[in-house]
Amino acid sequence: MKRIIVLWIVFSMPLRVLAIDLYRTVGGRAAAMGGTSVAAREVWSLQNNPAGTAYLEGWHAGLYYENRWGLRETAFKSAVLMRSVEGVGCLGLGVEQFGGTKYSENKLGVGYARDFGPYLQMGLQADLLWLHWGEGYPDRRGVGFTLGMQSQLTEQCRVGACLYSPIALARDTADSAWRPMGMRFGWAYRFTDTFVAQGELEYDHSRQGVRIGSGFEYVVADRFQFRAGAQYHPNLLSFGAGYRIGGVHVEVSAQLHLVLGASVQIGIHYGREAR
Repeated sequence: MKRIIVLWIVFSMPLRVLAIDLYRTVGGRAAAMGGTSVAAREVWSLQNNPAGTAYLEGWHAGLYYENRWGLRETAFKSAVLMRSVEGVGCLGLGVEQFGGTKYSENKLGVGYARDFGPYLQMGLQADLLWLHWGEGYPDRRGVGFTLGMQSQLTEQCRVGACLYSPIALARDTADSAWRPMGMRFGWAYRFTDTFVAQGELEYDHSRQGVRIGSGFEYVVADRFQFRAGAQYHPNLLSFGAGYRIGGVHVEVSAQLHLVLGASVQIGIHYGREAR
């Protein structure tokens, strides 16, 4: 166990700063596990890879808050509401907001996912995007969408892929620059009933380099999970924990940037666990 933890603490790479990021990773579990989410199946998959919601059953709702580097102006908030319908699929509504009154990035998304069997789950989310600038600058508004898939290759191994803003729907290059195309690919492997590892690659054509993330989850007790991970580009170490009381799941995590300092995340959601 100690060897596995050490592998996630050896990352030390250059700094990357992101100016606009309308398709960020959401959820305390993903934040703690090195920003890995594309192969996960949970409530926050609606924002990260909508195909991951195809496994959900019944009603689900969640709230998420991230205090980035201890600054109110860089806080990130999200909320989701979902309902699965037998024979139809899972329908979801999600909202996101980053920033404050002077500057903010906002997104409203409607998603749909369906399970086509163990080897294929598909999901699609359509988004309304709003970029607010202060000091008299004009706001930017537009639309985008996210297409995701997952496949349970074996009982232990699952892979996922996600493509966001694949088509430039804007009418000018200046508009399309703030919502660039990107893609994620990742895997999740369950070594035992109590230990899961995840890895992920993300490419965004507006950024220099590829984000790489990895993390693990260890079930300490039936209701308690410990998580840790790391990312490269940007360079982050992370850890966190989850606790379940009936249908209520509480998740807390922290990310340590080697230059900017610490960010804290907390999320709570209600609903059945994924199948």
